Amino acid sequence: MGFVGLPNVGKSTLTNILAGANHAEAANYPFCTIDPNKVKAIVPDQKFKYLANTYKPSSVVPAVLTIVDIAGLIKGASEGAGLGNAFLSHIAAVDGIFHLVRAFESDEIVHVDDSVDAIRDLETIQSELCLKDKETLTKVIEKEKERIRKEKGIARSADVPLGETFQSAYDKCAKLIDSNTPVQTYEDFTMGEVDEIRNFGLITTKPQIYVVNMSKKSFLRKGNKWLPKIQEWVNSHGGGQIIPMSCEFEQELMDLQDDKE
Repeated sequence: MGFVGLPNVGKSTLTNILAGANHAEAANYPFCTIDPNKVKAIVPDQKFKYLANTYKPSSVVPAVLTIVDIAGLIKGASEGAGLGNAFLSHIAAVDGIFHLVRAFESDEIVHVDDSVDAIRDLETIQSELCLKDKETLTKVIEKEKERIRKEKGIARSADVPLGETFQSAYDKCAKLIDSNTPVQTYEDFTMGEVDEIRNFGLITTKPQIYVVNMSKKSFLRKGNKWLPKIQEWVNSHGGGQIIPMSCEFEQELMDLQDDKE
């Protein structure tokens, strides 16, 4: 899974918390992460622990989740702004996306757009992913036309008849992407269309979970002014799971555990 978000939203901090060590640089300036940091986080499982303690096998290998801390994205990334091209290629390499959204105010941690606005940030990330997929779709249809031309010996000046399933899959994806909606949220694809889409290489076909990074105060009181707005935005963009959390709180908790040791 890859952490995706704007610079300074907490991706590197959360990566370190999950890994239980300082693998990723967490600093108060944009693009402190350039190359992706990859760590493995052990998945807690009481049932697995019980079985291991009961049967005492010679080897115990817990389930792990590989986390990739990807460089922050900014508006214009699909056209190469910031670390855009590298960022988008790193997203293409992961199986799923944790979309980290900043919902906390801090004078000490700068925001790349100079103010905290979770909805604007969501729009920025989603727009850049969809713009990249729009570019990919253009290449996909040209590649398919070229394949058919060679297969059937059709001249370049002639119209190329695309397969019905390919065309319907392409049209549905294009409509979703034009509306800034991830392709993976659509539930009415046929199996034939799904097979076609697997070959498209679209970023928004990856599973996506929205992680909302709040202040410690907001997390403990279980409320934040951005949460209802984020829920409304997610629902209007195909839906998805939202996980509220606080890097500030989790970091303090981890520091306390380290002090005890």
